[in-house]
Amino acid sequence: MGFDLKSARHWAEELLRQAVTEGSKVIDATLGNGYDTEWLCGLVGDEGHVYGFDVQQEAVDRTNERLVNAGIDHRATLFCTGHQNVKEYVHEKVDAAVFNLGWLPGTDKNIRTMRETTLQAVEGCLELLKEGGLLTICAYPGHEEGKEELNALIEWAKGLDSKKYDAMIRGYLNQPNDPPVMFAVKKNLRKGSRK
Repeated sequence: MGFDLKSARHWAEELLRQAVTEGSKVIDATLGNGYDTEWLCGLVGDEGHVYGFDVQQEAVDRTNERLVNAGIDHRATLFCTGHQNVKEYVHEKVDAAVFNLGWLPGTDKNIRTMRETTLQAVEGCLELLKEGGLLTICAYPGHEEGKEELNALIEWAKGLDSKKYDAMIRGYLNQPNDPPVMFAVKKNLRKGSRK
């Protein structure tokens, strides 16, 4: 019997498929080449919206081109700014927020997500999450800053109030090259409230 334990990105997508539906509002905090943004735009449909962030204009341009080619650019608003500024640009509650940390593939690896700004960004996204909303983070500990980012996120997630949030981590323990690790945080419903 063969099966695959899959990857951090796969695990995040499985959870997001449950949290993001037609009409959802979502933050893609790290545009990259736009694959996640395009996928999320497909999930939210014409009634939903995706807010996308990246510090590199090249990432914004690549993502915009991908969305235009797919005919779904009207479902997203893209910002060329650091994800730590999310609350300055998103002024409504969201159903989900997605982080795929690291650097823009095929470009300067010195331009990458950093521990301090990532922690500011995940805090900002938590504040914007609706009750019952989901935050996913794929962290890449294969380089020094990535290891520091991962360790900081573990401490951050462990410190979340368990009455308000469910926080989990999923990753391989014995694989070479430090494969990605997935975090998921769900904002719990308050007693007596409805989603």
